Amino acid sequence: MESTAKLIASLASLAWPVAFAIVFYKLIEPIKNLIESARSRKFTIKVAGSELSMDEASEQQRLMISDLQAKVAEIEKKTNASKIPELAANPELQRSHKRILWVDDRPSNNSYLAATIKDRGASVAIARSTEEALARIRREEFDIVISDMGRPEGDQAGLDLTREIKKMERDLPIYIFCGGWAAKHLHSEAEAAGVSGITSSATTLLSMLPLINGG
Repeated sequence: MESTAKLIASLASLAWPVAFAIVFYKLIEPIKNLIESARSRKFTIKVAGSELSMDEASEQQRLMISDLQAKVAEIEKKTNASKIPELAANPELQRSHKRILWVDDRPSNNSYLAATIKDRGASVAIARSTEEALARIRREEFDIVISDMGRPEGDQAGLDLTREIKKMERDLPIYIFCGGWAAKHLHSEAEAAGVSGITSSATTLLSMLPLINGG
């Protein structure tokens, strides 16, 4: 009897480790899948109506900050940091009510910049192609058009859009926000087409846009 009791006690002491091993064996694959999912999952956030991955959001912030730093450094060199423009006494006077049509086949690339413009009071509508943009201009009222340069429809789609808008005899300022190469090498073509401004700099674009009413 004593030996039987010892045997039972020994088996009982082994029960929890054995049970744990069985459960672990059954769950190891789901656990591995969960860990892999956590590693590969890209969390997203919404900015100005577009969904961005954390990588995309970080990259846009990095580019805007880098661009802003470069512009500030340029201003400091010119002014020796001697004067800083004072803020308007009444911020409401600086609010914009302009309606902007932004034409870009990848609008999420401009999410943070669009959010900045909206923060100033302007509204931003999106079109992904020249055809969609022209259709919206025919049926809606806009004060400003911003376009990228190249889209699937053509490497100079921004200029093609500008020419089509000019044919409509709409008094719309058109700004091209594009890559550095196009901003540098297509500047003359842009002016000839009737573009109000062309740049690859988010900071410069903001300074170009006549956002203030009457501007």
